[in-house]
Amino acid sequence: MLNLERVQRAQERMRELGIDACLILTHDDYIYFFGEARFQPRAVIPAAGPHIIVTFVGEEAEVKASLGGADVRLFGTVGQQIKDVVGAMRELAGSRGEMIVGVQMWFSTPAFLLNLFQRANPMVKLVAIAPVMDELPLIKDDSEIALMRQAAEVAAVGMAAPIRWLKPGASENTVGAEIEYAMRQAGGEGVATPVFVNSGIRSGWLHGSATHQEIAAGDLVVVDLAPRYRGYCANLCRTFVIGAPTARQRELFDTYRRAPAAGVAAIRPGIRNRDIDAAARQVFAAAGYGDYYIPGISHRIGLDFEEMPRPPIHTADSAFIRREGRDSRQ
Repeated sequence: MLNLERVQRAQERMRELGIDACLILTHDDYIYFFGEARFQPRAVIPAAGPHIIVTFVGEEAEVKASLGGADVRLFGTVGQQIKDVVGAMRELAGSRGEMIVGVQMWFSTPAFLLNLFQRANPMVKLVAIAPVMDELPLIKDDSEIALMRQAAEVAAVGMAAPIRWLKPGASENTVGAEIEYAMRQAGGEGVATPVFVNSGIRSGWLHGSATHQEIAAGDLVVVDLAPRYRGYCANLCRTFVIGAPTARQRELFDTYRRAPAAGVAAIRPGIRNRDIDAAARQVFAAAGYGDYYIPGISHRIGLDFEEMPRPPIHTADSAFIRREGRDSRQ
């Protein structure tokens, strides 16, 4: 279902920033504006005027029924898709002959399409649309919160699954498969990142996966899940011990448990991300583990499992100030 208010807010922001149009190439942005997932989501939102949907020939009737009076351009091949987008851009540029187009410069953006688009549109200057798209979803509406809660329920089901499978001799991959199956059965629609089942020495990895490594008695096992539900994500991480925990393992677990709790307790309007981070770091330092602390404890979540501010990726986001209110324009 088209969310016209979001489209209009994006257009207002584009006009403020001097961006002529936004080229939608990612599932996150398409879902945010148009309320549904497409295999190859393609749309153009101009700074003024009606939006344009570029979709497969066989999806025309469905798209028009779902989105009402949208301008729908149809394609059967990638080459034709590029041609239709180019045509739309030339129409928008008109007699000016040049324009500024914003796109997402992020993990899920297909680089080959950006390359094809730029070569076919030499009159276009591509810029990051982050100043528009990072601002809009800062505060979630009730419908988004409901979907995120459902995603969290899916994550809880997934995290309960490994309890019966985590035992000596089981492979990380087998445990990961059971987790993904349980989340699918609970209504999940895939994952934003691969399921982590990191055992033994790999439990200390910052990122991970689920390999064919066998889990051993006494191992620490870190399980990290990021399921999607109707586009929206949850993110849940837990640490398990195979067998009775040692005194050192209990100490490590207690430190790790208290650190994020301290960060949550510090959150209030006007606080910067770095201050939340500092509250968690103090717990590590007091326990003698300050040298092992990884900066960037917090990030937002929604249609992306790491929405802006993203201090783990962009250090400058540590200066982001938390705000109060239901309207991100406040």
